[in-house]
Formats: sequence, C-alpha cells, structure tokens
Amino acid sequence: MPDETAPTQQTEQPWSKVDPLIFEGRKMQALIQIRQAFAVDIHDGVDLLGERYETLRTERPESFKVRHDDYWDDFGTL
Repeated sequence: MPDETAPTQQTEQPWSKVDPLIFEGRKMQALIQIRQAFAVDIHDGVDLLGERYETLRTERPESFKVRHDDYWDDFGTL
C-alpha cells in the first residue's frame, strides 16, 4: 500500500465521512468510503479501516457506540 494512503499522512477531509461510520460501528459503509476516498483495493481498504479504528479508539474512545470487545464480531474475514 502506498505511503500516501496512510491515515497519518492524510488531511482530515477524507476521514470526515468515514469517522462517523466507524464510531457508529458501520464498518462496511466505512470500508466503501475508504475505498472511494483513497482508491485502494478491498484488502488495503480493510487495513486502512483497522488502522483508523485503532487511531480513533486511542484518541476518542468515548465517541464509539459499540464496545471494543464487540466491534469486529459481525465483520467477516477476507
């Protein structure tokens, strides 16, 4: 995955549509937005989703509507 798609090197604008979806636990919708915003394949999109999730969990844990232990329960493996 190219470095320019890494969340730490992006402006916040692409994430402004994705972050609310992550906070709500709407992972598939977040993945769709990530793939469109960063023009990545599904596997890289899943990686970015996981990285962004971890960043947000650290920075804003109170914003999540789904507990950490339950967050990935309904998300299939690729």
